[in-house]
Amino acid sequence: MRFVWWGAFAGAAVWSFVALMSYLVFDTIGTGMVSYGSVPGFTPEPFSFAWIAAGAHSLGIGAIMLGWLFGLAVIFGVTAILHRIFGRRAAAALPGRASWGSSIPSAHPVTTPPPGNGWRGR
Repeated sequence: MRFVWWGAFAGAAVWSFVALMSYLVFDTIGTGMVSYGSVPGFTPEPFSFAWIAAGAHSLGIGAIMLGWLFGLAVIFGVTAILHRIFGRRAAAALPGRASWGSSIPSAHPVTTPPPGNGWRGR
């Protein structure tokens, strides 16, 4: 499941790059629109083009930020759900019983020949 998490981090990096590029484009265009028709150093008149553009610009930057966070939440949420569903491994089988307190393993008592009698199983 490591490759799924690596893919999620790569997807998050690509998503972050896309969000950054959209932020830069929107900020560049929005800043140009805000400066159009306004007097430098003064706040724009209410309900003028510059005032509406400033509001849209600030809402757009916030929307890009929320979209970026939502995208990251989806990427890592889906990855966590996939990891939860498919990531569990079967428990290892318990080893067979060795001897009672000895570090030397013992075999089943029926198939163990007695020492020195030349016994050959049943």
